[in-house]
Amino acid sequence: MDKSHFNTFIFSNADKIYYYVYCLLRNEEETHQVVSLTIEQCWMERKKFSHTDMIYVFKTARKLAAVKASGAENRMELSYTDNLENATNPILSRFCILTQDLSPLQAEVMCLRSMVRLRMDDISILVGLGINNVQSILSVVRKIIRARIDPNGILNDLRRNEVLTKYYSGKSTIEEEEQLRLYFSRMDLSDITVADREHFQLFLRIGNAPMPTDCSDRLLLKIKEIQNRGWRSAFLKFFK
Repeated sequence: MDKSHFNTFIFSNADKIYYYVYCLLRNEEETHQVVSLTIEQCWMERKKFSHTDMIYVFKTARKLAAVKASGAENRMELSYTDNLENATNPILSRFCILTQDLSPLQAEVMCLRSMVRLRMDDISILVGLGINNVQSILSVVRKIIRARIDPNGILNDLRRNEVLTKYYSGKSTIEEEEQLRLYFSRMDLSDITVADREHFQLFLRIGNAPMPTDCSDRLLLKIKEIQNRGWRSAFLKFFK
């Protein structure tokens, strides 16, 4: 992959990489560090994957985030809630608060599907679980989030909408979920409960929200640095 393809690929997916890492670490500065390292490692290994291979990028980010989390476990226990409340993206913070009592894997799968919008087989490869297990996790987490949005709500009313029923069973396709997103954004489903509407609007807003400007600017500088560093190294080798 040449420099032009790499930059287009990374910049078009940078927000998704940021969301994913943030959901793993729940800390802005650590997220920036891991995203920066992910981009640097992908640049160094760009010949190993194509400019459409997001799985390689997310696997790299996942490994780096695991290393970062293992070294910051005690700190995160002490300041976890403060990190969420003080984050610059309130919508992303809302997602993290709704999922903070879930297992890391449950929150990760939900993030990959609802925020990053990966297909089931890609999520399965990334987290090392079968597709049926991924669907089961999605079903459980989606119902938990809905219940936290509306503790008094019930799921029986979902039967009036076939796609929404599939969504809460974890078996809806990306295309069906995009259809639901469109319905909710246009307010076409007038008979849907407030809990369902808030649930989907949360992910609509997350999907359209960029990473913090400060992080974006720093990543741009990082990319320029690593690419210029490679050019300088090649230049020096040529004149040795």
